[in-house]
Amino acid sequence: MDTTAPVKSNFKFDSKTLYKRLNLLYDSWGNPDNEVYWKSPDSILLSLGSPDEDNPYQKTVSIQTWLFGYELRDTVVLFLKNEIIILSTPKKISLFEGLDKNENKYPEHKALGNIRLLTSNKTDQNKDNFEKLIEEAKKMGNNIGCMIKEKLFGEFGKAWDEQLTASGLNKVDSTVGFSSLLWVKDEQEKKYLAASALISDKVLKNHVLTKIVTIIDNEQTESHSKLAEYALEIYDTPEKISKKLSKDNVDFAYMPIIQSGGNYDLKLSANSNDDKLHFGTIIISLGSRYKEYCSNIARTYFIDPNSVQQKNYQILLGVQQAVINTLVAGVKIQTVYEKAVDYINQHNPDLLKYFLKNCGYGIGIEFQEAQLIINQANQKIVKPGMHFNLVIGFLNIPNENARDEQSKIYSMLISDIVVINAEGTPTTVLTKETGKGISDSFYFLGDEVQIVDPSLKLELPEEMKPLTSKRENKDKQKEEKLLAHQKMLAQKNKIEVENKVREMERKNGNGKNIQPEIDYTSLTQKLPNIYPNISSYPLNAVKNKIIVDGKKECVLLPIHGYIVPFHISTIKNASKYDEFIRINFNHPSGYSKEQIDAGLVPNFLMYIRECTFKIPDSNTLTNILKQIKDLRKSVTAKEAEDRDKRNLVTQEKLIMIRGKCPRISDIHSRPTLSGSRRTIGTLEAHENGLRFTPNTGKDKTPIDILYKNIRHSIFQPADMESMVIIHFHLHDALMIGKKKTKDVQFYNELSEMSQSLDSGGRSFNDEEEDEKRDRELKRKVNAEYKDFIKKIEAQAGLKVDVPYRDLGFYGVPYTSNVFIQPSLHCLSSVFETPFFVLSLDEIEIACFERLIRSLRNFDLVFIFKDYSKIPIRINTIPREHYEGIKEWLDSADIKFYTTEKNYAWKKVMENVRADIRKFHEDGGWSFLDPISGDEEEHDEDDDDDDYKSDSEDDYSSDYISSMSSGSESEDEYDDGSESEDDWETLAEKAEKEDTSHKRKREDLNKKPSTSSSSSSSSKSTSNGSSTKKTTTTTTTSSSKSSSSDKSKSSSSSDKKKPSSSDKDKEKSKSKSSSSDKSKSKSSSSDKKKSSSSDKDKSKSKSSSSDKKKSSSSDK
Repeated sequence: MDTTAPVKSNFKFDSKTLYKRLNLLYDSWGNPDNEVYWKSPDSILLSLGSPDEDNPYQKTVSIQTWLFGYELRDTVVLFLKNEIIILSTPKKISLFEGLDKNENKYPEHKALGNIRLLTSNKTDQNKDNFEKLIEEAKKMGNNIGCMIKEKLFGEFGKAWDEQLTASGLNKVDSTVGFSSLLWVKDEQEKKYLAASALISDKVLKNHVLTKIVTIIDNEQTESHSKLAEYALEIYDTPEKISKKLSKDNVDFAYMPIIQSGGNYDLKLSANSNDDKLHFGTIIISLGSRYKEYCSNIARTYFIDPNSVQQKNYQILLGVQQAVINTLVAGVKIQTVYEKAVDYINQHNPDLLKYFLKNCGYGIGIEFQEAQLIINQANQKIVKPGMHFNLVIGFLNIPNENARDEQSKIYSMLISDIVVINAEGTPTTVLTKETGKGISDSFYFLGDEVQIVDPSLKLELPEEMKPLTSKRENKDKQKEEKLLAHQKMLAQKNKIEVENKVREMERKNGNGKNIQPEIDYTSLTQKLPNIYPNISSYPLNAVKNKIIVDGKKECVLLPIHGYIVPFHISTIKNASKYDEFIRINFNHPSGYSKEQIDAGLVPNFLMYIRECTFKIPDSNTLTNILKQIKDLRKSVTAKEAEDRDKRNLVTQEKLIMIRGKCPRISDIHSRPTLSGSRRTIGTLEAHENGLRFTPNTGKDKTPIDILYKNIRHSIFQPADMESMVIIHFHLHDALMIGKKKTKDVQFYNELSEMSQSLDSGGRSFNDEEEDEKRDRELKRKVNAEYKDFIKKIEAQAGLKVDVPYRDLGFYGVPYTSNVFIQPSLHCLSSVFETPFFVLSLDEIEIACFERLIRSLRNFDLVFIFKDYSKIPIRINTIPREHYEGIKEWLDSADIKFYTTEKNYAWKKVMENVRADIRKFHEDGGWSFLDPISGDEEEHDEDDDDDDYKSDSEDDYSSDYISSMSSGSESEDEYDDGSESEDDWETLAEKAEKEDTSHKRKREDLNKKPSTSSSSSSSSKSTSNGSSTKKTTTTTTTSSSKSSSSDKSKSSSSSDKKKPSSSDKDKEKSKSKSSSSDKSKSKSSSSDKKKSSSSDKDKSKSKSSSSDKKKSSSSDK
């Protein structure tokens, strides 16, 4: 409930809870034992003007929320011995008028039955109302209890404060008395706190920690502040935490704190700085609020900790356990802190000086209940129902065995929410999903893991040893059976591959995959002849000026005094730096640098790669760049839509059933129709297919799905989730709105249905009723959907899969961490977009990657029977799911392999497709077998570049729904340059390359046998370098210019060269294991260059002659 919002029209007080808590207030006020808290006031005042925006935990707001369940601005509540007087706005007064007086079960307090209401009067600025309140307070006595330190804001608050100060009443500080009302929580508050703790647990475990683990595994860099922002995004979309949550009742308690790299602050006021995440000691701290009740969790993670750090962390765990064991009902809070200090003195007294000054504090509506701080001076007694935020930490411990400068100082912190139970009952920890043990907190990047704690090796009791032995024998037999079945599957795959090779040999004559040759010259002829002659150029086309012609979809560039038009489809991207604009063109990339250098590329295949122009006016430069990008984006989007429509398979017409047919009303569809945020309609089953008829939005086009086009039907009942789903994965894609998709889903969110049924106000004690109603609603909706599915199964002969939730696991098939579930025919995740549906009958093998004991997660790759498809990878699967996935794969008759590496599967499959016969004869997938991996280690080292990890962008297929914005090629919308390096870096690289080429030419000139060719080469190079200084770096007579007069542009030409990004990729692929090999290759290539220098002269001559011929032919 958002208590800072205006009063909702359907809100009303929970009378039962309000009277109950008013009774607690009067009981506490009248208890002589609490006199030290209340300071003996004759009356009590609770007043609020406008809230303090700088203090989200204002105590007055907390007390109002506890009493009324709502924040009441511009309100004064005066508690007298025999009466309660409330001054507020008309809307809030109407809420009090709606109280059910029959819920007042406390006759011992007359004030509860005598509530007087005063309505605010802006005409006299409430002077008359204020005088009445002061007059009634003075009748009770001169002492009025209030929160003295709380300031009043706003016009109403300041006016009341001035009148109260001038009244002569003696203010006594009853802050502690008010606070004491919040210490012990009732059953409803316990539920809210448990839910809040669970939210903090989920955010840390399923989102923030998963993100950090992925960064560590992939050796990426990310700043602390960016990770904190990522955590905040989760709170902005609480549906990611649970489908039942909404922004109305979930928020963060404070800004998440991520710290590493020797700079630590264990206070809640700390900030996540902009430093990069250091792979040493990482502390994560975050807090949540659920219906205004707070929770907190903190964990410390070590990457490659040394023995001292491991021992100290075990002491930290021991301190927390000692505190939990001592923090029970009936003990003094002081005793708890003393127990923590005693534990440190017993195990490592040197750590005591780094120990925090307290071990936590009470928590609830207030994040920090200041009177319940666990320190050595607090004499208060722990009571059942209290909740504590245990904060155990050591700050800035020196690390003598640090491996780098940032590891010389480290800190440790763990924090959990605990609830105090009845006397004699142990304290309960609420934030227990996110582990904090040794295996959870130590992360080893090396191969050897050394846990130094001998106490972790526990001796089993004698009576347990026989049971353990039997279980081990049973597990051993199970493993042997699985291995035998896997061997059988490997043999089966071998036979299938052999049959595949024979089929290819029958068609092609060999086992190689024949690739059709691409005639690049024919591609240039497909461009439209947009400008018949120069006179058809735009009127504003002048020399030395770049013109963007949106009507003709062209960019006119000045090249050597000529205006040369280029169709926008020929431009890959454009970027700027200082006064320069750089335009990169699409060009063939089928030839390697070695082939170009060896002269194997035909001379007519010459293309412009890039152009650079200097534009001093920054506004003109920015405007031109924006026009090029906007034109390219619109044309690309239009071409993509046209291409999708052309590739659509024409479907048969839907045969409608006249009369009554199976249907579900008020159901949502995904993807939504164009122009609609949500599409709601009716799903009907007809003779040969399904029809969804929308009844919302502008687009009322029905969606027809034929039964024979359905490849997989998935029914996801609303068991653990609040969504019931019918999902269809299709053979042929449909066009829904402007989106081409193979996945169509129909669903209902039960939370929305439940809210629509409950239009009245909510109370404190409605949780049990909500749960009961939710269960009944789930049962009813599941039954309705199951009945619909049975009817279409009988009518169409479809087999609807129901996922096995018990076999489900979390993983990242695309960009986000989702819950993936196997079913009989597929592996799917259909709760979030983009949808993931993988057909099991398409899979040839599966491969577990990064399966190392020191890592807490692994990757799973599926290789298809169709080798032309790129394998699909599911990243960051938690380690505990390994055994379950392994058994499921075996039961699905899928052969699997395990490896500690990440393979570049795109490159691997290219090698496989190149010669499937040779791949089969060399052992096929046996290189993935860990047993044979040691024998073939030398071969793997030679081809190490083939097994470097691919980026996630390489893994896109039909299994990632086109609903995603990433369904279209990212290159189509790439507005950056080809390389990630900036222009200065590229300039330095180019200068180094020119220097190295110059040295090579000098070496060639020294050799008498190649003097003539070297001279020719030198001249050619000098011409080329001068061309680089002009605006155009490369051009050709056969470039993709759309003008018929393009032959007039006489620019110098270069052969296609690899881009700087390509060079960077080649450098990043090289590893230490292949460095010697690369050196030998470079030396041999130098010899080849020197031996073939005589050929360069003839090549350059033939090249120039070819250019002349090409130029004349164009004319």
